[in-house]
Amino acid sequence: MENQKEKQSEKQSVENTLLNARNESLQNMQKTSIRPHGKLWGMDVFSWYLPRPELLANTIHTFPFPIVWVGNVNDILATFELDPQVASQLNTLLFHDSSRLRLPVDSWLTVKNIASVSNLEDALRLLSSFKQRNAVLLFTASGEDWELSKETFEKYLSIHQAI
Repeated sequence: MENQKEKQSEKQSVENTLLNARNESLQNMQKTSIRPHGKLWGMDVFSWYLPRPELLANTIHTFPFPIVWVGNVNDILATFELDPQVASQLNTLLFHDSSRLRLPVDSWLTVKNIASVSNLEDALRLLSSFKQRNAVLLFTASGEDWELSKETFEKYLSIHQAI
């Protein structure tokens, strides 16, 4: 009888561990997968935190409209390195974490607008100058401060979508 109780307890422990791991995985996926945010200035808005370059490139190719991409250097460079054809989908590229442009020239020749600023607040101030109808606004963030970037971007959206 005691042995059966131990086995039952072990089974419940394993089930709880698996359930907790699944819930944590779902929560992480919810945080880091592409998220729609409705419209801003006639653009469909999406954010993606901690994106993987191959998934990002594939997703960019599926968008039906030109893209205004506000992202950090590492996400953009990794995606361009993996798939240089991504540039053909972009209308605007706005780096939000580097005041120096670090793209090979042949990567961005087809991109209409390119800007590079040293912080997210400046990027968001500049963003309104790139607004256009029938476009996609894609915001990406990675690195140590991705959660702060997420909070800043979503606060910005809540203010400007209400106008």
